[in-house]
This record gives sequence, structure tokens and C-alpha cells, in this order.
Amino acid sequence: MVWVALLPFLVSCAIGNKTAEQVPFFHGHVFENSSPGSRVNGLSVPLRRLNSQRPCGAEGAGSAHFKLLGDGCDNFRVFEHHKRGHILLKTSGVLDREERAEYTLGLGLCCGQCAAALSRGDGEESPLFAEVASIKVDVLDTNDHQPTFAGADVKLSLDDATALRTAIYAVTARDDDSGKNAELIYFALPKNGSFYAVPKTGDILLVDSILGLEEPIKFKVFARDRGWPPRISQSISVEINPRQWPIVPSPDPQPEKRKPNSQVPARRSRSVLESDSPVFINVSEDAGIDSVVVNLNPVRFQSATFELVEPDLESSPVSVGRDSGDLVISRRLDRETEPLLEITVRVQDRRVKASNVTSFCDGNGGDEQAKPSGAD
Repeated sequence: MVWVALLPFLVSCAIGNKTAEQVPFFHGHVFENSSPGSRVNGLSVPLRRLNSQRPCGAEGAGSAHFKLLGDGCDNFRVFEHHKRGHILLKTSGVLDREERAEYTLGLGLCCGQCAAALSRGDGEESPLFAEVASIKVDVLDTNDHQPTFAGADVKLSLDDATALRTAIYAVTARDDDSGKNAELIYFALPKNGSFYAVPKTGDILLVDSILGLEEPIKFKVFARDRGWPPRISQSISVEINPRQWPIVPSPDPQPEKRKPNSQVPARRSRSVLESDSPVFINVSEDAGIDSVVVNLNPVRFQSATFELVEPDLESSPVSVGRDSGDLVISRRLDRETEPLLEITVRVQDRRVKASNVTSFCDGNGGDEQAKPSGAD
């Protein structure tokens, strides 16, 4: 008895599911900027998979008539491949992926008699189309956009004791394409030994010491996409001016020995001028080997020679040029092991006498201090 009661319900469900059967789905693609009349690739609708029942009830009254339905259907047209028995699509205009990246359309079917009546104006109402297939068309990207920088040219002042591998700035470009066509690579021209543009991020890194540099460092940064053919942006100019902080004298333990009204001149070109007080200079522990830390050439000597007195040359992290007076880093500085280093240099006037210059290296991103300690 239970089955007899449920049988009409099961039959009605089966009929309902049959009526609500989904239409077949087809998928294709076309490249943007293709000329009108370009075929939608990968899309072929077999006629045998379509429901041939006309909504007007005119089975066999004329040939079938297909029409695209949905938003954007005017951008495509339907045509039949009679030899293969397939329905194909072609573009009716130039498509732009940046405006619209995909189209979801329906394929409508009606008898040819209805379509002919509509074209003659005999019918008062539009022919009734039944959707027999669902179609999706993807508009694929072509590399038709150039990367662009939104910002203006860059001009920076940078402390010349800045630690190496510091990211001092980041440039960002934009590309309206998609996929690999929008993946950017950054590079700087002309190449210089002090700064490097990270290809993936656009970060500008300090890779070599700029201690003692006075002239601005100028270069241009470009962005290039990974599309084919690759497109390169207009440049963004970068100018970096090394900034040298004024020298600050250290406290004098014996002020009575100082000359009256003595003043410590501001540091210029990393030279230690005449002074009776120690002088501090910031030096990063990341300063590169062979970087010039300071120039000891005193202005009161027209001709001088320089000699490292303490510590000895083998244990000292710096060396001094005999004729130039350049104090040069000879090995890596380490703030943890040598936070403060005292260096004594003998300065010999070739014509008269010699004097000693004592230097202190503070590895705190370090300070370096130089003071004349009197004549020999």
C-alpha cells in the first residue's frame, strides 16, 4: 500500500527532472584586438547535442534559425559549418579585455519560418527562441599596454654612513595587462656600483659604501614586462645626494690645555682639519672593504707622510695611505667584537717635524674619532 501511494509522487518527480534538464555548456576563447570576423577558438557546438524541438511547434517547417542571447551578444555572430554539422562563433568587432574579460551567452533556436515572418514584418510579435546551449567566451590578453610609473622623479639625501643592503626607496610601476604580460622586472641604467634595483620588487638597495662621496649619484629606473614582445616603461630618474653630518667634538678631559676660542670646523670632504679636540665620524659596520673612512691630510702641512702607529698593521681593521692620508677599511668591522677602536697615525711633515693623530672607531654603525696628539 505504501508503494502504491508513493508511485504517483515518484513519477511526477521523474517527469519534473526531465523537464528541468540543463542545456549543454560550451567554452571558447578569442584574443583581444583580433580583427572582426575572427573565429572563437576552442568552441564547436555539435547540432546533434541540441534539442531540435522548436518552441513555435513547427517541426520541419523550414530550417532551424540560431540566435545569440544575453548581454554582449552583438559582439559575436553565429554561423553553421554544414560539412561538420557544428555551430561556430565569430567576432563582429574588436574586443578589449580591459573593458570586458568574458561573455556568458545563450544559443537560441527557432524555426526558419518564424525568422522569415519577422524579417518580412508579417508577425506582430518577435519569434520565440528556446535556449538550447550555454556558451562562455573568454577574451584573452595580449601585451598591448606599456608599464607606467605613477610617481614623479625621485631626489633623496642619504647619510653616507648608511648600512649596506639598506632599502632606501622603492619604485612601483603599473601594467594594465594580465598574467605574464603584467609581471614586471625593474632595472637601473646606467649601472653603478653603489645602488641596485631589485628586479622583482623595485626596491633600491645600497650595495657599496658612499663614504666620502660628495657628488650626487644619478641613474634611471625602468620597468619591463614579461610579455611578448616585451614592453619597457618610460624611465623614472633617481638622484641621491650623499649627506655628511657635521663633526661633533668629544668632551675634552683637559680643557685647560685647549687653546682659547678654539672651534672645531665642520667636516668637509671627510678631511680632518686642524683641531685640538677628538672628532667623531659615524661609520657603519657594513662599510665595504677598501672604503675610504676619512682623509687625514692636514691643511697646515703642504707635504706630509702618514704612518700607522697603533695598532699594528696586522691587527688593525684599517690602513692608512702613506702619501694620501686616506684611512681605508682593510677588513670587516664588527660592532659586537670591537665596539670602539683607537687608532694612532703619525703624520710627518717632510720639511719640518712629525705629529700623531689618534682615531677612535666606534662600531655602533660606528663613530670614528681623530685628534692630533702633539708633535714628536
